[in-house]
Amino acid sequence: VNMDSGYDLKAHEAAPNILVSKDLWLGHVYLLVMNRNTWSGLAKEDKEAIQRAAEIAYQALGAVMSSSFDSQIENLEKDGAKVRILTPEEVEQWKAATHYTGIQSAWVKEQESKGLKNMAAVMEKVRAIMNNLIQ
Repeated sequence: VNMDSGYDLKAHEAAPNILVSKDLWLGHVYLLVMNRNTWSGLAKEDKEAIQRAAEIAYQALGAVMSSSFDSQIENLEKDGAKVRILTPEEVEQWKAATHYTGIQSAWVKEQESKGLKNMAAVMEKVRAIMNNLIQ
C-alpha cells in the first residue's frame, strides 16, 4: 500500500514493521485520461495548454511529494512504527521477485488482443515517466 494511504488507514497500528522505498511508491504519478475522440477534437492550443499544465504540475508536485514522503516516515516513527528504507539492491530484488515487467507485458498483449493499438508504446511511455520521476 502507498505510505500515505497506509498512514491514513492507520495500518501501522496493526502492522508496525514497514519497508518503504521511493522507487516503489506511486505518490508522484496521477494519470489523467481523456477519451481519444475528445482529445482529437481539441484545438492545438488546448492540447498544448494541457501538456504544459501537466509538465508544470509534475515539476511542482514532485518536490512536494518527495518532502511529504520524509515527513510521513517521521510521523510513522513517532507513532511507534519501525520503518526501514529499502536499499537500491533490495528494490531490484523486489522488482525481480514480483515479475512486474512480465505482468505489464501480458497486460499489453491482452489489450492489443482486444483491438487496442499501440499499447506497447503507451506502456513504454509510462515506464519512462516512472523512471524519470524516480531519479
